[in-house]
Amino acid sequence: MTKPPELVHRQLNEIADFSNPQLLAGAADNVFIGEVITEVSSRRPDGFPETQYAVQLKKNLKGTLNGHITVNQLGGFEKNPGGHRILVLYNEDALLKKGQTYLFATRYLKSEKWHTAFSTHGTVELKNTLETNPSIQQMTQALQSPIVPDALKNKTNGTIQSSTESVKK
Repeated sequence: MTKPPELVHRQLNEIADFSNPQLLAGAADNVFIGEVITEVSSRRPDGFPETQYAVQLKKNLKGTLNGHITVNQLGGFEKNPGGHRILVLYNEDALLKKGQTYLFATRYLKSEKWHTAFSTHGTVELKNTLETNPSIQQMTQALQSPIVPDALKNKTNGTIQSSTESVKK
């Protein structure tokens, strides 16, 4: 019988309060609706797990993406020194689910050719993709008057988040 993975929560120090949709809209390179097709890889570029997904774009709200793109999400699986699997989640942001549609807010990382989703507020699971969906309405309204966070002003590819402590549950 396989033992379930240990769950580890790590907190991120974000450069702004991205629960404010206007700040999220101002910081994001792209905001779009997309369906997760499959997980394509998992990497540890900064020593912490990140998971990449193939996403089929459904609709742009900000940006001009099309077709299939790669979305990077902070978090994923790793192994402890004893070889047991650990699931690492950042800001309690659940991993994306295959076949599910999300409202994404991302920043493009040219060196990796992927779009990194903002933790928690950058991956909103949608039950429907109609214009009447409250999450879509809220983001559409925020995109009309976005606020660029101070930390991103005068920067072309600033870091949006940094990892701090880990808390085991």
